Amino acid sequence: MNWPAAALVVLSLLCLLLAGSLTSAVMGARSFFQDRSELRLRPIDPGRFAEANRALQSSGKDRIVIFGDSRAHQTTVSGDTASAWQVVSRGVSGESSVQASYRFQNDVIDLRPRVVLIVTGINDAVAAANLPGMERAAVANLKANVSRFAQEAAASGAVAIVSTIVRPTTPRLIRRPFWSDRVYALIDEVNAYIRGLAADNVLILDADALLVGDKTTLPWHLATDEVHLSKEAHELLAARLDEMLRPLRPGAAH
Repeated sequence: MNWPAAALVVLSLLCLLLAGSLTSAVMGARSFFQDRSELRLRPIDPGRFAEANRALQSSGKDRIVIFGDSRAHQTTVSGDTASAWQVVSRGVSGESSVQASYRFQNDVIDLRPRVVLIVTGINDAVAAANLPGMERAAVANLKANVSRFAQEAAASGAVAIVSTIVRPTTPRLIRRPFWSDRVYALIDEVNAYIRGLAADNVLILDADALLVGDKTTLPWHLATDEVHLSKEAHELLAARLDEMLRPLRPGAAH
């Protein structure tokens, strides 16, 4: 292959890569703004799942409610959890813990679950990092909301499993102008608080330790964008959740 032809091939490949990146960015932005537009129209919506909640029937299995934001919505289950539990998803994309707090009674307590998996906080943290004047109040509200969710679930007779917040991955260049690296420190602070909530009926699923560990940011192969988790990441979390739920099944040895 002569040099002009080789250069043309390389240029074509670069154009394809650029087109793919732009397509991905546009699709991500479209989804992001659709979610945010819906939240602007219905910022607080305690009746969001009212119809689904009314229609929910007992399956004869213990019920686990997965409650929170888009990460909760995308949470998957595997192993014994998939077959032995009635899994009810009550995650809403783009929601902060403040918004979710208005749904907690309807979407968790009233459903009388045996277990509640609480996955929330990433949207609070990203927003707080970008609004320095509101940072401390937002972090305080997030801690208070997570604590309230755990305590109210436990008081209802359920076991609360609280997930730590998985730190975001390194932002793409297109996201960098709207990004603050303060988010990583804020999440570290909140995660330390979450770990301190552990009690008899409050368990901690340390998702951040499992997926990020001693790294600074979430590895890209475990992410689909800055804040959302890949299929592989969700599979790792599902396996860990299955381990945690095994002793909670009826008849399990303690």
